[in-house]
Amino acid sequence: MIHKADDQLLVVFGASGDLAKRKLMPSLFELYLRDLLPDKFAILGASRTAYSDDSYRDAQRKNIEAFHKGKSIDAAKLDGFLNLVHYAAFDTEDCAAYATLKDAVSNLRETIGIPDRVLYYMGTPPVMFSIIPKCLKAQGLSKPETAEGWRRVVVEKPFGHDLKSAKELNAELRAIFPEKDIFRIDHYLGKETVQNMLVMRFANGIFEPLWNRNYIECVEISATETLGVEQRGSYYETSGAMRDMMQNHLMHLMAFVGMEPPAAFDHEAIRDEIAKVFRSLHPYGEQELSSSVIRGQYAAGKLDGAELAAYRDEPKVAKNSLTETYVAMKVMIDN
Repeated sequence: MIHKADDQLLVVFGASGDLAKRKLMPSLFELYLRDLLPDKFAILGASRTAYSDDSYRDAQRKNIEAFHKGKSIDAAKLDGFLNLVHYAAFDTEDCAAYATLKDAVSNLRETIGIPDRVLYYMGTPPVMFSIIPKCLKAQGLSKPETAEGWRRVVVEKPFGHDLKSAKELNAELRAIFPEKDIFRIDHYLGKETVQNMLVMRFANGIFEPLWNRNYIECVEISATETLGVEQRGSYYETSGAMRDMMQNHLMHLMAFVGMEPPAAFDHEAIRDEIAKVFRSLHPYGEQELSSSVIRGQYAAGKLDGAELAAYRDEPKVAKNSLTETYVAMKVMIDN
């Protein structure tokens, strides 16, 4: 029997951005096709870009057609999904402007009959991760109206830019939302191939007995991309490949490869084993850094016959930028 999520309203911050275009909306459409969305459900995009409901739906139609991984798209089903999509345009850095969002949330819940459940998804640049929750609180949008209701928040990576900022962000979120309603996620781990890694390891009678240091000398994990920075120069300049890919996506893949069997296949048991791997990482000495970590930056080149600009020639990238677009690391797990 298919288990659907609870009836709810999903508010997507950064709804006009790259993540929503390439990942979130096509994925939500796929859930719609599989009849996995709640019975009473709506998606409310929130961003500064001046869309109406109809113009935003038109934009998402083009995005889904471009990035949907299925062979073909049933136009009637796409229309049905887009009827669930709505949009609120306002300045997401101005807490007073969140009155627009409050009205949109209230109207959608009343019109569709959605219970007192709202999920906020922050698919935004990291600088917004502390601003949005504070503004939600200022407009009374961070707490449920009934004992049975909830307000949940999903925070995308990167979660802070160092240990200090990560702890500060944690404290800010916990001051507004209960810990059980805060979800720190890495969208890369939602890939089916990534999730199948654990099945391949622990449910495979051939691999499971051999998956240890006695039989495996090393594992190489590669993530190669065909996309350049494109219009994300201002974000990438503050991030780079190390923060954008290495310390989240690839470190989690490393943990999936190196973790011990969890006591149960639930989120807490898996999280505990991942944490054990991270605690077992061999810290670099000063002399090891130069031989164990390599950074680089792509120059101009060709891909499938098309000319591609060098990183420093991308929009909103400094001409003397030292931001890395390539990282290779050798890591050792001491367990």
